[in-house]
Amino acid sequence: MSTGATTPIQPASAPARARTRRLGARPGAPPARGSGRRSARRTGVVLTLLLVVATVALGSGTWAYAGRLDTDVLQVRHHRSGPAAGDLAVTSFADGRVSLRRDDVLEPDPLRTSDVYGLAWPGGRGVLSGRATLQPDGEVVRALKVTDGQPPAPGDKAGLDRSVWADPLSAYGAAYQEVAFPCAGGRCPAWYVPGRGTTWMVLVHGRGASRTEPLRALGPALRAGLPALDIGYRNDVGAPGDPSGRYGYGTTEWRDLEAAVAWAAGHGARKVVLFGASMGGAIVASFLRHSPSASVVSGVVLDAPALDLRGLVDAVNDAHRRVPLVGMPIPRGLTAAAEQVASWRFGVDWGAADYRDGDWLRVPALVFHGTADRTVLPASSERLRAAQPDLVHLVRVRGAAHVQSWNVDPAAYEARESAFLRCVTGAVPASSCR
Repeated sequence: MSTGATTPIQPASAPARARTRRLGARPGAPPARGSGRRSARRTGVVLTLLLVVATVALGSGTWAYAGRLDTDVLQVRHHRSGPAAGDLAVTSFADGRVSLRRDDVLEPDPLRTSDVYGLAWPGGRGVLSGRATLQPDGEVVRALKVTDGQPPAPGDKAGLDRSVWADPLSAYGAAYQEVAFPCAGGRCPAWYVPGRGTTWMVLVHGRGASRTEPLRALGPALRAGLPALDIGYRNDVGAPGDPSGRYGYGTTEWRDLEAAVAWAAGHGARKVVLFGASMGGAIVASFLRHSPSASVVSGVVLDAPALDLRGLVDAVNDAHRRVPLVGMPIPRGLTAAAEQVASWRFGVDWGAADYRDGDWLRVPALVFHGTADRTVLPASSERLRAAQPDLVHLVRVRGAAHVQSWNVDPAAYEARESAFLRCVTGAVPASSCR
């Protein structure tokens, strides 16, 4: 029977209160020490994973960049020796003027300039010159001198050729001989154009190009009566391949130039003027740095010389310097790591292929470099000029792209080269060359 009395609630004992806190913390209470440790461990794991992912991504980017360097710059690839086929269509030709249409957009378009180019079509070749006239319908009209074969006909596909000519005969009406000289692994081809006197000009083309490339610089030498030897070298079509399958940017090819100079000496040369375009400039520089035969050289003409392999790589591969998957640019600092990887993977000696300090130069040098060159940046020639101001005469050609200083202004180019040749061959007093 109830008496109506209430039983007081006793306070929980200390052990009970502890159990309550373990089962559920009061709002606002600090987290348990063990929970904090678990959270810190999770954060550490996440950060470690992120670091690993970033390291792998950047490492793969560095490896990929080194591979791109090999593909685009080091591996042997031959450019088309003639013009690109089919990118222009002939619409008419009459009274020495040709109308051309380009279906694809090309910016900048050399066809629309006054630059001098070769033009080739099925069954013929010629030289484009003079100011371009742009028609309302998009056609371009330019002066054309047919040099080989039949005139172009409406509907013919045609292409520009910056080297302009196919050989010394079509270029200058100069008879020439196909010769070969001993070089590493066999024999290297050359065009020999006879002349008078004992000072020769030996011409060296650039990476992946052919003997047609130096033809633009050959005219002043022929008019001065110099015998000329326009050479091929290792990795060229018709020449032995280098065992590495790669270009050496002068570090290997200089021995082929040495062999060519020896051939010239064996056929009457007592002095030699060297010409080098693009990588041909690096070959000339390396020859002058290493060969005992450098003593026979009286002068050097260079056109957009590739004097800095590292700088060339940076210029060529800018568009490909991306981290795989992420697509972000690889930081500049990591390109040095990629270059070290390339040294290990492909045997690249960056220092040996750097000629900008001019330690190899002991004779006068005439250097042409276009201000619009994006393949070999003009800064390398500027540095050579600064290193050897008493020997280097640098001609900056406004608006010229890579190895196109002649195309922009042939008359000015040849006038400067002719004056230089008169000086280094002793045709005029040395006092007039200062």
